Amino acid sequence: MREERNDFLLINKYRTALMGFAALWILIFHEWVPVFEGGGKLQAAEEFVKRIGFCGVDIFLFLSGIGMTYAIKKTRSLSAFYYKRLKRILFPFIAVAIVSAVLEGWPMVKLLKYVSGAAFYLEDIYLFLWFVPAVLTLYLLFPLYYHFFERASNKIIFSGCILLVWLLLSNMARGTTRADLYGFTNRIPIFLIGILMGYFFQNRTVIFDRSTWIFLGLMLVLGLYLEYLASYTGMYILVPVSDCCVPNILIAVSLSFLLCRFLDLLQESRHMWGLGDWLIKIFGFYGKFTLELYCIQELAGERILPEIAAGHGKIVTNLIFFAIVTVMAFLMRAAGKYFWRLIDGGVGYLRREKQDNVETV
Repeated sequence: MREERNDFLLINKYRTALMGFAALWILIFHEWVPVFEGGGKLQAAEEFVKRIGFCGVDIFLFLSGIGMTYAIKKTRSLSAFYYKRLKRILFPFIAVAIVSAVLEGWPMVKLLKYVSGAAFYLEDIYLFLWFVPAVLTLYLLFPLYYHFFERASNKIIFSGCILLVWLLLSNMARGTTRADLYGFTNRIPIFLIGILMGYFFQNRTVIFDRSTWIFLGLMLVLGLYLEYLASYTGMYILVPVSDCCVPNILIAVSLSFLLCRFLDLLQESRHMWGLGDWLIKIFGFYGKFTLELYCIQELAGERILPEIAAGHGKIVTNLIFFAIVTVMAFLMRAAGKYFWRLIDGGVGYLRREKQDNVETV
């Protein structure tokens, strides 16, 4: 019944599909070959969707913040929490780094700088797969932040104060901090908002009425408009590198709820011939190997995409490239699972051996 419904939990219901949607949006941002020409409305819309595809990162971080509030309560120890995060991230990141090093002839020092995150912090975050060291940093600091967050009597005021401190520090560092670093630090708020929303999901029941959905729709429109101003005109909005901060927050939060509601309505409708189920399956499929898709796309884009484009039209080029990247990412996900299964099996064997030895003595 409607009274038993918690619309906050729509995000949880369609989380994997949302992750897949965000992953595909990022893929479009990085590698989509524009199809429309002639300067018409279709070309302008295509260009805008591609240009702001980095908003998919903010959807990821929003969902990650939510997910962390669940994960930390399910994990027995801090070491287990970190180990599970590392298992999900490290294999595709290091695998692509090694392949890139071989293909491009990187010296060992360069490889180590990239995989350790040293280049991310000391040189330029965009040198190599910046999202991985960025999200690892947030995961590393999350338990400490959540320790204080959980003890705050008013979670909204606490979060607001932290965001205010972030805003002050961001502007104080203007002119003295590398501009590229704002591409990371400007994403901290959406992760913190995700943490706050995760708390709400677990502790509050809210039913969205029509006015709530209208508000979210207006929030999305405002976010898109501000994104246009920041991206196309360079408008300054609260912090440096404004095109990856306030507009993204508005888009990530509103679009996440609206897309979930859209999928929910499609799934409930009897007149859409299963369209909702198909969209959920497609997005959900990509949502299962999002990180692999991210790591693979830049590696493949530099080497494969030009060759495909040389012999095919734009639409066919996009279809072929997306298919190749999908297969490569899927196989990498399978390889990663097998790799960690071997590691976990080896660790379990050593523990049993150690326990047997102790019992023997």
